[in-house]
Amino acid sequence: MESTLIISNTTPLINFAEIGRLDVLEGLFGSLVIPPAVRAELTEKSALFPKAAQVTSLPFIELAAPQDRLLVKSLASRLHPGEAECLALAMEHPGSLLLLDDLAAREFATSNGLLFTGTLGCLAEAKQHGLIKAIKPLIDELRTRARFWISDRLVERVLRDAAE
Repeated sequence: MESTLIISNTTPLINFAEIGRLDVLEGLFGSLVIPPAVRAELTEKSALFPKAAQVTSLPFIELAAPQDRLLVKSLASRLHPGEAECLALAMEHPGSLLLLDDLAAREFATSNGLLFTGTLGCLAEAKQHGLIKAIKPLIDELRTRARFWISDRLVERVLRDAAE
């Protein structure tokens, strides 16, 4: 039986890289898979997010390309290339978990029965597993260092659910 793939889009990787906490993703999942378009996006955004460029050389990050190029092309008409490849890869590997923050990608995942979580979901899971002590300081860092936009309402809900 094939093991569950954890497929990450660009934003969660940038977020955790910029706050210096890629160890959280490694601790939660062991290994992550990224498609070529995500690798390209990390490289392209390295001027804006300098720590993100190092992600592709980490030993727990593996590269895997989706085989269905027609599906990727179809998805890329509505989504960014990285999201399109992540979603296609997940569709080729049933039971995979996607790490996605983009709303349009999450809506597609939902409508196609794909499992996903995002940066905040990973933080909540990490706290539950004792990998981090508190979520709030990391959210504050995500907002400042990674320039990750999160609504105050969502932050309040995540912190309430995590008993912070």
